[in-house]
Amino acid sequence: MISMKKIFLMMTGFAAGGLFSGCAKSIEGIPEVTPAMAAKYEVAEVTLARGRGIYMAHCATCHERIAPGKIDPEYWREITPHMAMNAKLTDREEKELLQYVMVAHAEVHGLE
Repeated sequence: MISMKKIFLMMTGFAAGGLFSGCAKSIEGIPEVTPAMAAKYEVAEVTLARGRGIYMAHCATCHERIAPGKIDPEYWREITPHMAMNAKLTDREEKELLQYVMVAHAEVHGLE
């Protein structure tokens, strides 16, 4: 049986890890949104930022985050509606998420 002290220490460690990981420029191949990225791909920076926020907040609740560059864009288009439904995202959130992963994929691979 796990003691309350162990649970507290584990939760404190998870919270601290989340705080410090948010300071990183790019987390495990998940690029930060920049004005240059938004301009390059002609997507509003706020839209990409919301999409990344959705990706960071929701995707890891069910499974490990997979860096956007590791998934083929066609597969992102196919799988995103299913994952959005599982995460109970709104249509807008789904669209922002898809825009972020598509742009992040292109950015990681140096595509236009």
